[in-house]
Amino acid sequence: MALWGDIDVAAVTGTVTTNGSVDVVGSGTSFTTELAVGEYITVSNQAGAEYQIKEITDDTNLVLYTITTGTAAGSLTVTKTEKPTYDNENVFGITSAEAGATGAGPGWVKVTNGTGNRAGRVQYETLVAFGDHTKPSESANLDDALFGEISLSTVADQSAATGQAEAFSVTATTTNNVVATFQWQLQTGGTGAFADISNAGVYSNATTATLGISDNTGLDGNKYRCVVSGTGATSVTSNAALLTES
Repeated sequence: MALWGDIDVAAVTGTVTTNGSVDVVGSGTSFTTELAVGEYITVSNQAGAEYQIKEITDDTNLVLYTITTGTAAGSLTVTKTEKPTYDNENVFGITSAEAGATGAGPGWVKVTNGTGNRAGRVQYETLVAFGDHTKPSESANLDDALFGEISLSTVADQSAATGQAEAFSVTATTTNNVVATFQWQLQTGGTGAFADISNAGVYSNATTATLGISDNTGLDGNKYRCVVSGTGATSVTSNAALLTES
């Protein structure tokens, strides 16, 4: 394997079944030890198409970022793409842990630009030494799983007697060391545009996962949502939850 940019492939143990979805089911496979999230695999009946791994559930189940082509079939062989390797300490004078502590860890990042089949796309690899790195764009055709993602829980409606305190909470889950930041927003009376909430009056903790409301008087019918952001990830907005004075 060459040090600077060549890509090798390696066989994966066992066989798989594809069903025209993002799910791949294995038989006699060892997904958790032989593959990793972010790697690319090629299935033997897919005419050389590469699919990036989004999630590995266990040794016999994984989820892809894109739907497999072709008809459902079983007993298919799989190969994986192997990235170039290098010695961080020799190349950069620091260890992987030290580089990772400064932001995004070092490694080869595979990026796809363009749309359509292979003739309409440009694919390249970039070496990240250390520090933050940002996605070139948010095109749906960029299948680079090595940038972070944010997912949110549902924000529940809240109800309390007039004059009581209420609170709205959201749980944010991130990947690839993305640090989540929060901004709660208000839609007065449940109509019109949402506006950012400041820590003033009855409101507190407007930039945390839990918005505090000390007194709900006059707030009946208001809706609240949270915008969650993080460097290296696309911002995500929660559902709008209703406040009721019961």
